[in-house]
Amino acid sequence: MTATVDFYDGRGRHAVLLGSLQGDAEPERLRALACGRLLLDATDPVTYADAVANLLDVWTNDRHGHGYHPRDGQPWLRPDSHTTSWVFAFDHGRVWITTGRAWQPADTTDRGLQAEPGCTR
Repeated sequence: MTATVDFYDGRGRHAVLLGSLQGDAEPERLRALACGRLLLDATDPVTYADAVANLLDVWTNDRHGHGYHPRDGQPWLRPDSHTTSWVFAFDHGRVWITTGRAWQPADTTDRGLQAEPGCTR
């Protein structure tokens, strides 16, 4: 299934977009890549941001889909993540994931969380 994914440093109005993915980018697929595991298990913002940057390149280079760096602007038609399949954010010392409902910690949910078709944020 083709998914869209956004990665942020922080949550809410002051969150900073670190990049986006398009492709089969469910959390369990990200965990299959070394930089994806590092991203999901990050405990500090620098490790998280570096892993996101690495993943964006690996995702494109290994032909998993497309990785979009923030320097290229928001790749989606909307200027936010309201229609994005998955949103990942580093906040308060851990990675959080949402599919449009409540935020859940990545370390306990990414192996079983399912995207909801047509969800909105």
